[in-house]
Amino acid sequence: MNRIKGRKKRRWNISSILTGSFILLITLPIFLVTTYSVRSFNSILIENATSRAMQTVEQVSYTVEGQLNLMKNTVATIANDSQVIEYASLTRHSDGSQQLLETRRQLESKLYSYFHYTPDLVSVMFFYNDSGMATYKQELNVEDSELRKMTWYQEVLSDKNKVYIMGAEASGAVFPDGGNFITAAIAPSFSSAFYNVEMIYFVFHARKIADLLHTNATDAGPSFVVDPYGSVVVSSETEVMSKGIAGMGYLQRAWKEGESHYVQEINGQESFIIHTLSDWGRHYIQVYSYDRMLKQVNDVYRKLILASALGLVVFLLVSYLIVRSIVKPIGSLINQMASVKAGNLKAKIEASGPVEIYVLGTTFNEMIGQLKDLIRQIEQKENQKRLAEISALQSQINPHFLLNTLNTIKLMASISKASNIQKMTEALTRLLSAAFNRGGMYSTVAEEMKLLDYYIQIMKIRYGDQFDVEFDIDPRMEKLPILKLLLQPIVENAIVHGVHERETRGLIQIAGRIENDKSCRFTVRDNGRGIQPEVLSKMLEDGAQQGREGFSGIGLRNVNDRLRLNYGLSYGLHIESKLEDGTTIAVLMPILHEES
Repeated sequence: MNRIKGRKKRRWNISSILTGSFILLITLPIFLVTTYSVRSFNSILIENATSRAMQTVEQVSYTVEGQLNLMKNTVATIANDSQVIEYASLTRHSDGSQQLLETRRQLESKLYSYFHYTPDLVSVMFFYNDSGMATYKQELNVEDSELRKMTWYQEVLSDKNKVYIMGAEASGAVFPDGGNFITAAIAPSFSSAFYNVEMIYFVFHARKIADLLHTNATDAGPSFVVDPYGSVVVSSETEVMSKGIAGMGYLQRAWKEGESHYVQEINGQESFIIHTLSDWGRHYIQVYSYDRMLKQVNDVYRKLILASALGLVVFLLVSYLIVRSIVKPIGSLINQMASVKAGNLKAKIEASGPVEIYVLGTTFNEMIGQLKDLIRQIEQKENQKRLAEISALQSQINPHFLLNTLNTIKLMASISKASNIQKMTEALTRLLSAAFNRGGMYSTVAEEMKLLDYYIQIMKIRYGDQFDVEFDIDPRMEKLPILKLLLQPIVENAIVHGVHERETRGLIQIAGRIENDKSCRFTVRDNGRGIQPEVLSKMLEDGAQQGREGFSGIGLRNVNDRLRLNYGLSYGLHIESKLEDGTTIAVLMPILHEES
């Protein structure tokens, strides 16, 4: 530590850096408070604007409903006034012109008494049972046959004494100028035997009620009154009154949803739609300009965001400089540690940063150097141990076989002179030559099969020709490297402990297959007497004692150990056996190339 402090370049410690960071972090709480304040202010103003807009719509709906209900009550009273119905009937059945004039004067006087309060009445039409109609006040160039074809006409007839209030959309097509009207219709309930008035149809100017929809709010847009059937009764936009809400998705949504408010894009601009429902089932829809509605909010929001952004830029700049001096060296150390974890012991970092991190970097470099020396020593010891174990395992197999074979030759030579002695000796010579005279631990699969064939010839002479051996090796495996005499102990077990004691002729099948790009498998299958389950479970265990049948001896265990020592624990033997049904031993090993 003293050596590091003595360097010319002074290094800050972490405590000093963090102390300065905490002082600068005061700006962060300020930013959070500012953000929270902006959001709260935004939420409050939107809530207030929504509440104000809703109150405005409710006031408008109250006023408009008052006018519509006054109109409705007047129409209902007229329909139940027997004198009006009588005068209307007499107007058609008057015999002379004097009587007709008198009847019309009485009818007009009666109707005027009902509508003296409003100048908006345009016309009153009385439709008769069979055909024809009589008009009060203004004659409209309308054919009664055209109106009788309207859908609403039959609906009104089917619901006697009920007032239907409609907009120009319902019957505007019959008016020459498609004017901005509100219409009302009612079918009197008087008996048609005395009076032949089938329906009374009223036409009003919509100007007065449409004016009631206008508000003083600068952000207010068009307003609409829609009846429960989706028809526009009155609107601040004349075009909508005649065309209806078809094709206007935001109006249809409001009509379907009931009381609600939401933001929706209309003609490329965001609009705020307020919708309320009156007690009589009429929908009042008011559209506001969302941008104008939130102008005050947006102004305050922009100012606060600008101030916060400037503070944030300063905070980020200072924080970056501070964090860089700490995080960059630590990040480099982490990356190099990950590289070491992946097996790269050449990793080295350039020590930098505060004094504590600098010491950590230099210590890391020293540790890697010591680790490489330690691994090198361990590898040398492990290689020596591995070579010694492999040599010992190989040396255990060959003398064991050699002694048995020589004893057999000696015994046969003492009994009689026969040609099989020459064959057995020749096969033994080739086996010993392969085991001791050739360098290295590997041979090819083709060579291994030849040696295995020599060994089988010896075993047939030794035990008699009591079994057959079938080879089924994939031709692609012939040049693959394989440990010398790897399959010999397995075939020996199949002969000695499998098919030798069968009363019938035995069969040993030796097969080799390539499983994938990385591994291949040999199988040795016999139809012998099988292995006892308790022996089978301990056959490949380390330190297992050789039993009566020899299954746990050096033969199979040595093969398994050789495979694992040379190729790893994922390779080795797999044994399956059933009593009186034979044994199958599979050898799993990697595919090696000749150069390896």
